[in-house]
Amino acid sequence: MKRHAVLFLLLFAASCPCRAQMIRGWGIEGGAAGAYQLLAITGGTSSPDIPHVFRWGYSAGVFVEFLNMPNLSLVLESAYAQKGRKITAQEVAESPNQSGALSPGPEGGTPRLDYVHLGVLLKVRAGRAGFVPYAAIGPRIDFLAGKGEDPAHVFDHYKKSDVGVTVAAGIEIVPRRQPLVSLEGRWSPSFSRVYSAPTLTIRNQSVDLLILLWL
Repeated sequence: MKRHAVLFLLLFAASCPCRAQMIRGWGIEGGAAGAYQLLAITGGTSSPDIPHVFRWGYSAGVFVEFLNMPNLSLVLESAYAQKGRKITAQEVAESPNQSGALSPGPEGGTPRLDYVHLGVLLKVRAGRAGFVPYAAIGPRIDFLAGKGEDPAHVFDHYKKSDVGVTVAAGIEIVPRRQPLVSLEGRWSPSFSRVYSAPTLTIRNQSVDLLILLWL
C-alpha cells in the first residue's frame, strides 16, 4: 500500500503538463505523529469519561509543490504514518459477548494503526526568502495499511479508509530561490467515522510535528 501511494504521487508529478517553472520543488518529510480518537458513547449507557490520550508514532513521506507564485502554491503529498491510541483503565469498548453493551476496556496498552495518506494542500506564504512563515489547508484520504496489538479487538472493525482535512502552519528556511528545510505542525481531523456501533462511534484525529527536506 505504501509503495503504491508513493508511486502514484511520483507518476502524477512526472505527467503534469505544466512547464518546469511551475514546479517549485519536491522532497521528503518525516517526524512524529501524535494520534488520538474521539470516542462517543450513545444510548444512555452510564460509563466513565473517556480521556483523549495521545499515542505517539512516526510519519514519513514525499511531497511535490506546484504553482511557484510569489505567495501561493499547491502541495501534493503521500505519507506513511504509524498511529493508534493509548488505552487507559477508564476507556470502554463494545463487549464482544453482549451485543450493544459496554464493558471496561483493558488496563493499558498502545495498540497501533498504520495509515498511508494522500493529500492536497493549498499553501500561502508570507515572504520569499529568509525565514518564511506559511499556512496550508486541504483535503486528504487515509488508507488503513496495517494494525498492531489491540486487546479490545475494536480495530478489527475499523473501516479501511478515512476522509478528513489537514490544517498546517510552519516556517520555511529559504537561502535563495528554493527552500532548504521546513519545520511544520499539523492538525488532521477526520470527517468520517472509522468505527460505528449502536453504542460507540470513533473518529480519528492526529497532530504531526514534521521536518521537510527539499531536494
